[in-house]
Amino acid sequence: PEPTRYRLQAEQKGLFKGIDGDLINEIFDLLYQKNLGGPVPARLLTNSALESVRHENGTYTLGLRQQEQVKDYELHSEGLILATGYRYTEPAFLAPVRDRLRYDTQGNFDVARNYAIDTTGRGIFLQNAGVHTHSITSPDLGMGAYRNAYIIRELLGTEYYPVEKTIAFQEFSV
Repeated sequence: PEPTRYRLQAEQKGLFKGIDGDLINEIFDLLYQKNLGGPVPARLLTNSALESVRHENGTYTLGLRQQEQVKDYELHSEGLILATGYRYTEPAFLAPVRDRLRYDTQGNFDVARNYAIDTTGRGIFLQNAGVHTHSITSPDLGMGAYRNAYIIRELLGTEYYPVEKTIAFQEFSV
């Protein structure tokens, strides 16, 4: 059911292949080891939102807001790496066919088992934006070949590339 899928989606955030508790601990341990030989020019700023950036004379001035303390502050740096996360937004080019698309009660695409999102169930397919229906495998690049083979099978009406029937050892239902 849709409410269960959204609850599970919120609970599975840590399962994505990206920064997680273990990785941040490894980064901290590495910085600590490097710091034993002298100060390391690195900082980890948590719970801070980037509000603005100015670049002048080779220096970035970052306007930040510490979320828990609700305080604004600035940071000056010669380099900048932004790891901002990802949030899907519907592309504007779908506007002309929006009346052909299916949406769930949360306003997200109602993605069918075959990755179709249109009212016919065989005309418009979605890649990488169905976490709310297909779980954490939706954006997983390792599952791309499986999704592509599945969609091609739907388009052709016959299996051109073999689609594995079982892709995991675990079972998620009775």
